[in-house]
Amino acid sequence: MTQTSINYGKVLYELSIPKEAVEVSRRILEEVGELSVVLESPVVTLAEKERVIERIFPQEMKNFLCIVCKYAHASLLPEIFQAYQDYYNEQHKILTADLYCVSAPSEAQLEGIRKFLLDRYHTQDAEIRIIKDESLVGGFLIRTHDQEFDYSLKGRINALQQKLIWR
Repeated sequence: MTQTSINYGKVLYELSIPKEAVEVSRRILEEVGELSVVLESPVVTLAEKERVIERIFPQEMKNFLCIVCKYAHASLLPEIFQAYQDYYNEQHKILTADLYCVSAPSEAQLEGIRKFLLDRYHTQDAEIRIIKDESLVGGFLIRTHDQEFDYSLKGRINALQQKLIWR
């Protein structure tokens, strides 16, 4: 993620635009691939981009998106939305974690993982993204901040191999 994206993400947060408007805008850009092409294109004039923005996006987001297009940073919008989300979570003491697993955990397991993370990092809430990873064989792996908690079979096999090598 570039510093420009991070700066735009923080500005977007500081503008106090409702989170729902930001989320709707992010989803529109994800679901309509051609829209990103239009907003990023140097061939499309700024006036045309502004007309597209005016017709499609929530009112609260229009000025911000026009500025992003004006300075030719529309290609950074996915990163900007991610930077916004990261900064939002930081300001609201919400921990972001990635949970890698072979199969999705049950609600009870997910709640146990959430409790573990909340206790460990002393935060108010945790946003856990579930990512399927067949290479783990079983168990799960949690990545957050600069830490990794490996409770996977693959991780345990690797640890056992290392232990045997060093004997």
